[in-house]
Amino acid sequence: MAELFGSNRTWRQLCNGPSIQYLERTMFPVLLPGLEAMLREALKHRCVKKEITAFNGCDFLTGWLYNKNKKRTGQTPLDFHKIPFVQDWLSTHPRSTVPISLLLTDEQAVLMIQTFWRGYKIRVRPDVQELRQWQKELREENCDIAKTVQEFWAHQESRVGSELTNFVNDSDQLGQSGVSIQVVSPTPYNTPAPHSSLEGTVTPGLLIMESQCAISHKQPLPNTTDLLQ
Repeated sequence: MAELFGSNRTWRQLCNGPSIQYLERTMFPVLLPGLEAMLREALKHRCVKKEITAFNGCDFLTGWLYNKNKKRTGQTPLDFHKIPFVQDWLSTHPRSTVPISLLLTDEQAVLMIQTFWRGYKIRVRPDVQELRQWQKELREENCDIAKTVQEFWAHQESRVGSELTNFVNDSDQLGQSGVSIQVVSPTPYNTPAPHSSLEGTVTPGLLIMESQCAISHKQPLPNTTDLLQ
């Protein structure tokens, strides 16, 4: 750079008539509004009052010039980091992470500091310290709660499985001993009562059967002579 601008001939070439006309007619009409917009944005980030800020003037100007290009008329403006050639450059030349202190506004920083201070004042109280100690001990005791629950259900499944095995074995033994178990469905209440199919004239045989039934139930016998009349 020193050799380039140290030559008076090079400087005269830059300041000759055609070069000045090119700058005034082509470069300045586009560049000066971009510089003005960059200065306004720098004032918003309080770059004049702060020594270090997250605002990068070159990045802002690059994005502004890219979006104001006449070839992109009618297209959606792109953020600086979404511009294609910027993405290609940053992929090979990554930047360091910007500290969070530079990304927060004054209001956000004040809110975070106040929140932390209030939380600290609450945590140092003796009753809160006692509660936190109890919670710590409880977490240490229940650190294997998942393992305990798994072992409990495994024990329950093993117990149920053994009971089913014993039941099946008992059923097999009953079947081998000649004892049959038959499950009979209960008689519904609406099932009609069975009735005798014997109808017609009363015979002496029927009278004898009824007498035997009466004797078995200890009931007085009917007079046979009356029944035959």
